[in-house]
Amino acid sequence: MTAATDLASVRAATGGTGPDDAPVPVARLRGSVELTKREVFDACQALAAADPVLVAAGRTGEAAALFDLFELFEERLTA
Repeated sequence: MTAATDLASVRAATGGTGPDDAPVPVARLRGSVELTKREVFDACQALAAADPVLVAAGRTGEAAALFDLFELFEERLTA
């Protein structure tokens, strides 16, 4: 499922509106995003810091999702 498909699902489910009947904006996404190494390191640091907080709060599913994103960033940095 793509972001465009997700947006279409939101529009269909909400009648084309978002919270408080505000129009749901159309997302126009590029095929790729370039980040500097510093931006990726900062993102990894934030993900690593959030993990124990989520686990302590019993949000293991969210912690696992952040870990997967961390691994993706790490993989791209070392590739």
